[in-house]
Amino acid sequence: MPGTPLHPTRRQLTLLCGLALVSLGWYAVEPVHPDCLVLSGGYAPGDAPPAERYVAHQEAYEQAVSDGACGPSRPRFRTWTG
Repeated sequence: MPGTPLHPTRRQLTLLCGLALVSLGWYAVEPVHPDCLVLSGGYAPGDAPPAERYVAHQEAYEQAVSDGACGPSRPRFRTWTG
């Protein structure tokens, strides 16, 4: 049928590949925290908003890093090669 191609066009493939590349890049540079165990840390009530709990978690993690209990976060792609 003319006018309705059954195969993707070059523009669609380029857009799809570009989107996949941007997504992979975003995923690769997201910070990850190394495994560590912190027995005490920030406190936020259970009914606190998620943003408040996140801030308490981040403050506890930063304290653990400064105390030497945990390593600093690093980009995800740095963990791919060991």
